[in-house]
Amino acid sequence: MLIRSANFADAREIARVHSETWRTVYRGQISEDILDMQNMERRTALWQRRLAQLAEPVFLAEEGGVVGFCELIPSRDPGAGQTVGEIAAIYVLPSHWRKGVGRALCAHALSAADRRGYELVTLWVLASNDGAKHFYQAMGFRPDGARKTERLADGCDLHEVRFCRQAFVG
Repeated sequence: MLIRSANFADAREIARVHSETWRTVYRGQISEDILDMQNMERRTALWQRRLAQLAEPVFLAEEGGVVGFCELIPSRDPGAGQTVGEIAAIYVLPSHWRKGVGRALCAHALSAADRRGYELVTLWVLASNDGAKHFYQAMGFRPDGARKTERLADGCDLHEVRFCRQAFVG
């Protein structure tokens, strides 16, 4: 498996992984209407905009094509400070779950966080997503008690919990 930084030309492959994983992971946790709105054209345009604007790289996992990605950014949380990074997204194709792809992407992001001077790395996860919470705990993240609710276009509320860990992996 190869982990590398994404470039603008990777937008469609990232969109494919993002859409396919969303439909699988969030089925039963997010309304079917929202899941059905996930289409390649919209997701590709979103990732083209993000890749063109990002100062931080998006990391890709490749095994005969892109099978996962991870986005590490400065924390978006109010008052977080410059020493806090955030894993804004980590998605792996369902066909590659439990094969070390997510672990490799997360470890790569933590190493990059350490090199960038982040002391702490946070991430937000749906409170109902037990599989992801177990994965993050296995990677050394712990819930820190922070919660937030986001309202989707269909009026559905997403309840999220924040996890955090030290960036240093050595």
